[in-house]
Amino acid sequence: MFSVIGGSSAPCAVCRQVHRDLARVLGTSAPDDWMAVSPGERLEAELTPDVCILPHGGVTRHFIRGHIQLPLLVPDPEIFVWSVWVEVDEESMSSIARSWSDPNRAAIAPITGWLATELPYEQPTKGIEVVVHTRDPGQVPLLMLAEDSTHVLAAEQRNGVGLHRVAELAELLKR
Repeated sequence: MFSVIGGSSAPCAVCRQVHRDLARVLGTSAPDDWMAVSPGERLEAELTPDVCILPHGGVTRHFIRGHIQLPLLVPDPEIFVWSVWVEVDEESMSSIARSWSDPNRAAIAPITGWLATELPYEQPTKGIEVVVHTRDPGQVPLLMLAEDSTHVLAAEQRNGVGLHRVAELAELLKR
């Protein structure tokens, strides 16, 4: 199901365009490093919509998909979501795997991970530390950037974004 942000029929105060039917969720189907390995190496790996196990160069790396939510600054409260991949250590991945079907998995202590998806920001996003909060089964983990982070993405997560910014991010992602 494709989810969109309704937008507004009024022209944008920034660009004078009308922003309607913007994607509510943008992201990738695999960690960036998945695309960086050869097709042969991918045969040794595992990729599902939520998890990626990637052996490469004698090391096995572990990734999970999560959501970074940015509040939208529009009359009706809505949320824009970056669907991204996060690298976690083996112990954290084991903990997540053990509790994945647990109806109380939202009660599991948050874990630390590092963004494994480069997003269209001037500053790199890959490698930013995040806190991974598992949620109830059927919901993708919620990712929170550090409150003291000076990255634009962290500021947008704290303060929200307007429809113009969502349109701008979607356009940057196409490049």
